[in-house]
Amino acid sequence: MNKKIAHVVLALPVEGPFDYSIPEELQGKVSLGARVLILFSGKKCVGYIVGLVNRSSILKLNPVLELLDEEPVFSEAFLKFSTQFALYFGCSQGEALELFLPAYLRKPRIFEYERKGEMSIEVKDQGLSLGHSASRTSFSRQLIFDHGLTKQWDLLLPRIQETLVKGRGVVCLIPDGSFAGNVLPKLSTLVSPEQFVVIHKGTEKEEFGRWLKIRNGTARLVVGCISAVFSPVQNLGLVVILDEENHFYKHDQSPFYHAREAAFLRQPCEGADVICVSSAPSVEVWHAVAEKKDQLCVLEDVLPAVKLLDLTNFKMKKETAISSGLAQHMEKTLQAHKTVFLYVPAARGTSDVVREAAQRFPGVDVASYEKTASGVPTTCDILVATQAVFRHRASLRFHLSAIVDIDWEFHKNDYRAAHGAFALVQHVRQMTTGLVLLQTRNIHNGHLHMFAANDYEKFYRQELHHRRDMGLPPYNVLVALVLRSEDPALACVEAKKLYDVLNEKRHETIGVLEPQQDRSAIVRGKFRYCVMVHGLEIKEIAGFVKEALRSFRRKKDVVITINVNP
Repeated sequence: MNKKIAHVVLALPVEGPFDYSIPEELQGKVSLGARVLILFSGKKCVGYIVGLVNRSSILKLNPVLELLDEEPVFSEAFLKFSTQFALYFGCSQGEALELFLPAYLRKPRIFEYERKGEMSIEVKDQGLSLGHSASRTSFSRQLIFDHGLTKQWDLLLPRIQETLVKGRGVVCLIPDGSFAGNVLPKLSTLVSPEQFVVIHKGTEKEEFGRWLKIRNGTARLVVGCISAVFSPVQNLGLVVILDEENHFYKHDQSPFYHAREAAFLRQPCEGADVICVSSAPSVEVWHAVAEKKDQLCVLEDVLPAVKLLDLTNFKMKKETAISSGLAQHMEKTLQAHKTVFLYVPAARGTSDVVREAAQRFPGVDVASYEKTASGVPTTCDILVATQAVFRHRASLRFHLSAIVDIDWEFHKNDYRAAHGAFALVQHVRQMTTGLVLLQTRNIHNGHLHMFAANDYEKFYRQELHHRRDMGLPPYNVLVALVLRSEDPALACVEAKKLYDVLNEKRHETIGVLEPQQDRSAIVRGKFRYCVMVHGLEIKEIAGFVKEALRSFRRKKDVVITINVNP
């Protein structure tokens, strides 16, 4: 029987779905997951069909104006995924669905999809051609903890190849494009070129061409950054997340999703496995596998020793970064014609340290590397760099490395600061063949001694204990409601009003913290205030927040965004 009513959602921060009548000429042609052109608030908009029924509680309905797709752009699995994604990250289902599409299809363009029929996949060196197998109802998550970045591919390549041979697709996530040079040569050998897609920046039509190649089943192995997690791979069987702890996996605009969590949400919808790979796993992922040792694979490697340089009794000038102890180690290294790496925080910049190193060691080639640099200097004697250099850590090697101010990492206004310091030390060790030095004025910091002893199990155990006591993720969920406006006084007043509404409606299991200036108080000329909500379950908090926001009458010049576990 042809359905007469379509449930439609839109890419707007409004709850849906909305009912639209299906005209006689479109009945039998409209499908779940298809795009349609509709009239909403007097404007023509692209909508997404998430339901089809025969009756509506609304007497007078606007009709669907036009069917934009010959066949649906979204599978049933993607519709389920969009529901979970919207709930978890605090956006509407329509906003989630638009996020999953290339920009070309977010506009009211009609497109007739090329029908490929039953697809097959050719896996190199296997001599097999298999059709799609049914999606599984069971799936697994695994963490590969690779200390030295040297052994992970011995496990990953056979696993990816096995998935492809079974006729299932694979998505491999990388933090940013600089990782591609190391990853692509390894993966491109597994399938033929037409079955391999690399997602990168391009024109709308180029982006759409890649999406279509994946959507119609031609491409079975996809590599890309954060948005690649939404690739419409047919019969998805495996998602690999390289350097899963990397902060680039957190989207910096609304909706503020995290690619790792998005992969976990998509996983049950498609019955796919997820493998997280890291040399400094996030505390959240470590916790997820801590009680299931079969899901944790630790690849030990010989890494350089870590030594603490106590600056407590050193009187250094304000702009000085190189202590006498560090200078002695550097002098010995340079006399042996070996190289030195000095890490400095991005907020401090490299220029002062470069100048100081050049003055201390005249005639030595000192170079720098920051985020804006075009290329990494490879022939210098001393390299002074920020964390941007870690993109290239698989190819860089120094005999001596030093973090000139490890204490800086612990003073950040971030509950992940200790883990950030651990990851920093791990990354520096991977680039070093001799010795790693940590300059500190807090020699009694227990974390530093764990780093020096390479006691990562104790570090994670204590970090989890601390977070449990403090009610932090992964034991609690934090939701930041950020209000921004060009008027700082208005942003502050509206934040206080929202706090009162939340407090009035909150349950016993949910807490609300008083408004504070956001960590980034001013961004692009907008002043930002944050109200933090915390609780045990994301579903409960999401429902509570959405209910409160529905009753909150914000001023027109104020924008509110939702950020889960910021």
